[in-house]
Amino acid sequence: MPVHDEINNLKPIIEKCFNWLKKHTINYSVLIVDDGSTDGSAELLKGLSKKEPNLKVITHPLNFGIGRAFKTLYENASGDFIFTCPGDGQFDPEDFTQAIPHLNKVDIISFYRIGKVNYTLFRNLLSIGNRIFNRIFFGLKIRDCNWTKFYNKNILEELDLKSETSLLETEILAKANKKGKRIIELPSTNHKRVYGKSEGSGKRNTWMVIKDMIRVYRIVKEFE
Repeated sequence: MPVHDEINNLKPIIEKCFNWLKKHTINYSVLIVDDGSTDGSAELLKGLSKKEPNLKVITHPLNFGIGRAFKTLYENASGDFIFTCPGDGQFDPEDFTQAIPHLNKVDIISFYRIGKVNYTLFRNLLSIGNRIFNRIFFGLKIRDCNWTKFYNKNILEELDLKSETSLLETEILAKANKKGKRIIELPSTNHKRVYGKSEGSGKRNTWMVIKDMIRVYRIVKEFE
């Protein structure tokens, strides 16, 4: 779980994650990467990890961005299966339950949001552009590349990840697709934020996204 300035959302979503894990498995841990929070999130997580031995926390000294946070998470995650979950409470871990029958049959499960909330027209246009880009250049027919995922840990280790931007998930899916890995999609409800404000793509980041797309295209093209 990558987080940045989510102090009011952390306790509820961590509790939900542990409740779900305790119902469905014996060996588990929750790994959180705090990406340079300045609102007290890091201190809160440190205190919670002292009380819960299965809560692991890694703290970035600065806000490096969502891609770098995910990369740190993937590099340090343990276990055979990895589920990602946003720290803002917009995904309910109970939606992971529908993935259980598929765990030993597929390599990646990509969840997609039903009824995206708090999405501006601009963000919706960016999402459409991203889907078109993925379909044309990578043959990906994924509805929601940047949402919650299940990964077989072995798959991530095969993909030699290079990106450290928000398009890291695109790189993973495109490389996995290129290697013929088994990818399926499952729906999930997109819940409204209770606290805080989304740090999703803004207009000032559009040019950076375009440059990232070009870079990811080159990375995937060179990948064997």
